[in-house]
Amino acid sequence: MLTKTRKQRTYCWEILHDADPLLPAVRELYESALSPDERVPWEWLERGVKSRGEWRPGGWGKHLIVASPQRETTDPERLVGFAFAAHIPGYGGYLSYIAVADPFRGRGVGARLFEQAFNLLAVDAAAVDEQLPFVIWESRRPDTADPVWDARLRLFHKAGGFWIDGVTLPSPNWSDPAAATVPLQLFLAPADEPRESFDSPRVREAVAGLLTNVYRASPGDAEYDGTLTPGCHPRLKPAADAGRLAEVGR
Repeated sequence: MLTKTRKQRTYCWEILHDADPLLPAVRELYESALSPDERVPWEWLERGVKSRGEWRPGGWGKHLIVASPQRETTDPERLVGFAFAAHIPGYGGYLSYIAVADPFRGRGVGARLFEQAFNLLAVDAAAVDEQLPFVIWESRRPDTADPVWDARLRLFHKAGGFWIDGVTLPSPNWSDPAAATVPLQLFLAPADEPRESFDSPRVREAVAGLLTNVYRASPGDAEYDGTLTPGCHPRLKPAADAGRLAEVGR
């Protein structure tokens, strides 16, 4: 196991084929860092890696990004984090998952992964002569105050992310389709589109796009109507505000 050092550089790069020796370590971190009800089947991410060699501008650009203190390592023991992100043409960027190994949390690894994901998504947007208006992602808030959640919100803030107040997405439980839905909070980081343009109608439009493009939901479906409830007015607020409801037990 790696030992933390004070001034350790973090390298990030993309896994481009499913025979990469780091892929099993990514799966291990994925399954240990995220609870089963928050995870899609691992095979979905693996298919994203397999599709990289066939990608052309205009299709979803899926990226599995890994982080290590050693450049171009093939040693699974040197993996310290990963992110999975996708550019959706005509919409924006979507960050599915990000995880950092426990000994390296708070060392800037998560911020580097966010940065590299945003860079790759911007390149995908440029390939189809588009801007990257924003990057959006979900995260599950605990029922009670949790220091891990607070650290996650600080990371989201460092990445330029804002909490989307006014909506909660009832995601399917991918580990048990018969179980209750999983309530997810949404976060958005403006990119080429200025923060000032994200008024309530624009934020609602971004949420609707997430539902239609990622969740394949449309008005009348449970995920769609359960997120964009009648009369809701979603708005961007500081990421830290997503923790305050849990603190007061609401």
